[in-house]
Amino acid sequence: MSIIAAGILSFLIAGLPEVMWLGNPVGSASAVSCGMGGNGFMEVSALGILVNPSLLGIADHGLQVEFAAGMDFFVEKRTRRVYDQFESSIGESEIAFNKDIGFFPGGVALAFRGWGGLPESLAFAAGWRVPAFYGYTYERTMRDAAYVITGDERLDVSGLLNEFTMAVSFVPSDVFSFGLAGGYVTGSRDVTWEVTYVDPSLDSIHSHQSESVSGIVTRGSILFSPDDRVFVSAALEYPMPLSVTPTFDGPVTWNVLSETDYDLDMPMTVRLGSIYIPGNSLRSRFIGEFFWSSDGSLELDGENLGLKNSWGVNAGVENTLPGGPVARFGFGYKRSPIASSLDRMNFATGLGFSIGEWNLDIGASFSPDRWRQTGITGLPSFVSGDSLTIEETDTRVMFSISRVFDL
Repeated sequence: MSIIAAGILSFLIAGLPEVMWLGNPVGSASAVSCGMGGNGFMEVSALGILVNPSLLGIADHGLQVEFAAGMDFFVEKRTRRVYDQFESSIGESEIAFNKDIGFFPGGVALAFRGWGGLPESLAFAAGWRVPAFYGYTYERTMRDAAYVITGDERLDVSGLLNEFTMAVSFVPSDVFSFGLAGGYVTGSRDVTWEVTYVDPSLDSIHSHQSESVSGIVTRGSILFSPDDRVFVSAALEYPMPLSVTPTFDGPVTWNVLSETDYDLDMPMTVRLGSIYIPGNSLRSRFIGEFFWSSDGSLELDGENLGLKNSWGVNAGVENTLPGGPVARFGFGYKRSPIASSLDRMNFATGLGFSIGEWNLDIGASFSPDRWRQTGITGLPSFVSGDSLTIEETDTRVMFSISRVFDL
């Protein structure tokens, strides 16, 4: 394994969640997609079109406006084996229990079709979305081999990525459309690590790292509609390397990729998705999505990062309740590029309401995870071969409001 890969893995597997480094993905940022298992690629909304521009071919005529925001509630429990004087395990001891709640913007987008003197075969969309955010807080009390308190440790990670995107779609017929999109990515990530010791002869540690990030992402997609009830889409997302500028305050005591400006490869992603509308009394809508990401080919300064190609599937269903709101359910699974123990599942549900001409949607997802730290050196207070076990749950709630204005 390369030094670079070891630096990443030591952060991710040695007791820190994957989202700390790679970011917590938001998807299309729509509450509808959140409530359907993360099916943002096939969500026909202003924000969803920024991810899949070919969906403009089946979007409503007029000006569509959408705004979204969300909240993330993260709970993490850490336990470690306890041994007696004969070095026999006598159980587990909870060493940290962390809870963190954070709010994040989803985005704002506009999509218009059939506007002014534009031809029916041409449609546009533009907006700002948050593809990922960084949010993680970790605290623990440090103890020695005799379980005597020796100090406290705290790690705080914050920041987000912004994407300003424009999309255009060409609709030559009712059965086929294709779209192109390009976006400018900018954002920041801040990491603060603090350690205080009970022993006054030991110096406390305070380290802060701030990174500014910028880059370009391009997308191309096609949509095929063989029937009024069936829609199939394929897309390719190709991001340019992210330019990262780090700054440091205090000693750098954890693994970092570089202490100077560097370019970090981002993975190419292939997506396939479909929508099926059976035409029943509940006006059901079934959505499925598959994606594959080339994480295994990523390099930094010509050296492979040691990751694996990842993939994932999402599936969801939407039903319109008689005389009531729209009900949604979904499921998602994502294969981790780091290790199989970090694979993620999420279970989702949501509701949609109509208030006059406006649509108000609420989506919620729940993702449990559990893994052990084995044979990986992490933060200096961790040791290789540690029996540390991490259990975490991530609960997300998203809200979005949208409307289509006739032009």
